[in-house]
Amino acid sequence: MAETQRVSMSARDPDLARLREVAKASREGKTVCFPTETVYGIGGPMSVPGLSEKLKTFKADPRKEPEVVYHIGDWAMLDHLRIFITPVFRFLSRTFWPGPLTLTVKDSAGKILKIRYPRNLLATALINSVGEPFLAVSASGDEPARTPERVLSGVPGFADYVVDSGPCEIGEDSTVVDITDEKNPRITRKGPRAAEIEKVLEKIRAGRFARRKILIVCTGNSCRSPMAEGWLKDELERRGLSDEVEVSSCGVGTRDGMPATAEAVYVMRNREVDIADHRSKQCTREDILGADLILAMSQQHALFITSMMPSAREKIKILNVMDPIGMNLSVYEDVMNLIEKKITSLWFDIVG
Repeated sequence: MAETQRVSMSARDPDLARLREVAKASREGKTVCFPTETVYGIGGPMSVPGLSEKLKTFKADPRKEPEVVYHIGDWAMLDHLRIFITPVFRFLSRTFWPGPLTLTVKDSAGKILKIRYPRNLLATALINSVGEPFLAVSASGDEPARTPERVLSGVPGFADYVVDSGPCEIGEDSTVVDITDEKNPRITRKGPRAAEIEKVLEKIRAGRFARRKILIVCTGNSCRSPMAEGWLKDELERRGLSDEVEVSSCGVGTRDGMPATAEAVYVMRNREVDIADHRSKQCTREDILGADLILAMSQQHALFITSMMPSAREKIKILNVMDPIGMNLSVYEDVMNLIEKKITSLWFDIVG
């Protein structure tokens, strides 16, 4: 085996050009040792032929076979893994990712996978440079692989590249939670934040968590969608369903941080709903991926969503509500009345 190449760089300010060189080598089949916030891992792109079998021969700890884990660099990479985005998966991942949690799940074919979304900037930059999930094993043996030296001394020569950013932040293997049984998710390996994770699992087992995610989409996320979001949240609260359904909104042609229009705020205040603190958000693939139901204000918004993620088509409902921007209060009032009517007609879709 060729001599391991050591590539030193800052975890906070990675040398992206050098990292792209390592990513290119990994796509050609070279194994890479890389840091996460927990410990160092060893792996490569999931599409590399025979990689999984190769990683299973890595014996940092000769007493057991290493667990192969898919590491993603952003939310959209979940598409590659074809897993079911269940309510439990969504709730746990939104609560603890990016971070030191590994989830054991099933894909659409029933195969069991382990998935992590590391918080370490260098790790995610490397994975995103490859453009697909990294298949990797923990480099820890009888002691945590907190430094690259620990990895190299444990199994010398296994990695073709070592991306060295010094000691890992946590220095302990991630907590693993098995959610293949949705009714009884359980910790199978305790690590960082295990006590906090267990408290969240208790809520899940008791049914005290949001099982549905509703996303409302318009253009600027300044009038139609924030009014709809505010009204729907208030209605769910009135019906005692606010803990079971999560609601958010976004815009396909906006920039983050803009307030709702004064007219929208006024109209909703008349309904005793306060949206004065609303701030606009640009729609992302993460928003679309995590939603169970998407309420699009127009056909154009639906087309935008499906252009980003074609598989989202089946969960879109088009409301056909005109944009009142720049018009007077009476138009805003008419628009809100129509929104209320349209959403009410979809109530069973909303609450599942």
